[in-house]
Amino acid sequence: MALLQFIGEPIITDPIQAVLAVAFSFFVGIISSALGVGGGFITTPSLIIMGIDEAYAVGTALFMIIFTALSSTFAYSRQNGLIEFRSGVLIATTTIVGSVSGSITSSILAVENPQLFRIVFAVCLIPIAIKMIFYPKERRTKPFAEEEIEHDNIIWYGFEKREIYSTAFGLIAGFSSGLLGIGGGVVMVPILVTVGKMPMHKAVATSMFIMIFTSIAGAGVKFTQGQAHSDLALCLIIGIVLGAQIGARLVKRVNTIHLQQVFGFMMIIALISIVL
Repeated sequence: MALLQFIGEPIITDPIQAVLAVAFSFFVGIISSALGVGGGFITTPSLIIMGIDEAYAVGTALFMIIFTALSSTFAYSRQNGLIEFRSGVLIATTTIVGSVSGSITSSILAVENPQLFRIVFAVCLIPIAIKMIFYPKERRTKPFAEEEIEHDNIIWYGFEKREIYSTAFGLIAGFSSGLLGIGGGVVMVPILVTVGKMPMHKAVATSMFIMIFTSIAGAGVKFTQGQAHSDLALCLIIGIVLGAQIGARLVKRVNTIHLQQVFGFMMIIALISIVL
């Protein structure tokens, strides 16, 4: 691990800790893949509960999300037309700005007022947990139908109106990603569906593509500030990539609605514990 301790202070001091970190992220990968979500909103609060400094937890999670997004984008890109690359690149221009701003804000809050950071963190993520409990959605396990959402094609300077609006809202998704150490998909997907007029399957795939740029921007800020544990990030990357493969197969055998509800309750308890 010594060669990879180029960011922050080394946190893994023996092989057992490394194995435990991989095992933890392996579990996160299974859950994330089964629910069809990114792993950041699970990893960041868990790291904080484990005693890792808030700013370092956000930075470490962002590094992990880079590889999660790359892996998912590669898988989606093999299905022709699933990712809207043009819209994704355009929207990424603002999510990058938002992610950088969010990362800087998280660093300031975590250092100067960690309790306020924890409150903001919980307030932002508890609604997501509540939605998982009361409005769970079954993850699709079969190919998506080729449905499309109708939208007007008003062109402004070569861009569709829906793309311009989505790009503006991208600031919110980027800011939440950098601030909370999450991928931003929980914010970006609804924006792409409601504002960008994309069908759900394209919104999920395009969001993962955008997440590459968003997470790199946020992680870049943490890199310059030294607020991440690279040795821990490496273990998390290994575990979540392996776990995601298992989760993709497991989803066909479990009731994902019940899984979401149980995990939603677990998230609320965890977030309340962070605040207290």
